[in-house]
Amino acid sequence: MGKLLSVVLLLFSFQAASTPLVFRIDDQQTITLSQQEIAQQFKPTTFTTQLPWFVDEKTVTGFRVVDLLEQYGIDDYTSVWFIGLNDYSSITTKENIIQYDPIITYEMDGETIPVRKKGPFWLMFNLSKYPELDKIEFHSQMVWQLKEIVILKQ
Repeated sequence: MGKLLSVVLLLFSFQAASTPLVFRIDDQQTITLSQQEIAQQFKPTTFTTQLPWFVDEKTVTGFRVVDLLEQYGIDDYTSVWFIGLNDYSSITTKENIIQYDPIITYEMDGETIPVRKKGPFWLMFNLSKYPELDKIEFHSQMVWQLKEIVILKQ
């Protein structure tokens, strides 16, 4: 039984490591990014913040949403739609992305985030830097188990 459990956990860890992030522009162009491509294309950003789901502060690493948009030459958008593996989704306005500079987190406390711990990707605002965001309106925008990002231009 112990060996079977080990194999199952190993398979889930490989699945988390290989889960791609899909990036779409207004239901037109689709780009699929692996974790390796993300590491090669985007400068990592790290910060330590308090989060409502944890007792202690967490140090998170990821890439800035604005860097993703700049990488693909997108500046004529109104908002960004973030969709999780369970199809939970939230829309963040352009103004909030520019003002509060959220990141797509892929590491927490120095380790990749498995699906069972809300990974492999998680939209995150720095609540310690911007305490005015520490309310349900912004907590609900921090989509975990992120699978897809859609740029809305309307």
